[in-house]
Amino acid sequence: MLLIAALIFGALLIAGYLGSTLRKWLQKKRSASGAEATGIDYVLTSVFALLGLLIAFTFSLTLDRYETRRDLVVQEANAIGTAHIRSAFASDLHRTELRALLETYAKKRLEYGNAPLNDRTEFAQESAELRTKLIGVGISASQSVSIATMAPSLISSVNDVVDIGSEREAVSLARIPESVVHMLLGYTMISAFLLGYSQLHASTPQQLANKMLFILLTLALVSIFDLDRPATGAIRVSQQPMVELIASFRN
Repeated sequence: MLLIAALIFGALLIAGYLGSTLRKWLQKKRSASGAEATGIDYVLTSVFALLGLLIAFTFSLTLDRYETRRDLVVQEANAIGTAHIRSAFASDLHRTELRALLETYAKKRLEYGNAPLNDRTEFAQESAELRTKLIGVGISASQSVSIATMAPSLISSVNDVVDIGSEREAVSLARIPESVVHMLLGYTMISAFLLGYSQLHASTPQQLANKMLFILLTLALVSIFDLDRPATGAIRVSQQPMVELIASFRN
């Protein structure tokens, strides 16, 4: 992310410089007095207001998805734990088999959560295979319960494990559409260009303020991209619920 931040900040500086250079060139060519700057200021205010809305909307979208990913880790850990407890209704043979499979599945899901994005496909495939086995073992275990009325509870808990696991993998693949990312980056560059164009002879305080604004815009964009890729960035989805679940199996 540091490289991405440096590239975005550098691109903003270049865009601002190009805007300032173009304005100076037009000023010399037309021998204008700069009286048209008032109109540019109004346009600049509108442009940055719209940019703020775009960043806020995109940030809200990525933050919601991050929260969803984090909640699904908790839900999956709870579902596995519930199925593990309800396996006590099954006969000894099926209970042992089901619990062993659930414990193996929980460890695999922890590996999936901690794996880099490029390595998650392998863990997802292994998880899918384990879910297929869970369905078969869960059905057999539910048929072996001593109290028939408890069979639906057992198979329901196993079904929750399967459903939440699939949902978690689907949500982890959800990303901001590339068209939205390109639009946001392009609009930010255009805003920086107009900022440079609006300031014909920027003073040192103005130049410093421009750089601070570019830093803030860079931080906002990098935060959006980081939240959108929680497996590769600095902002990671905590796997602590799954860690605590696996630790409880040893007790």
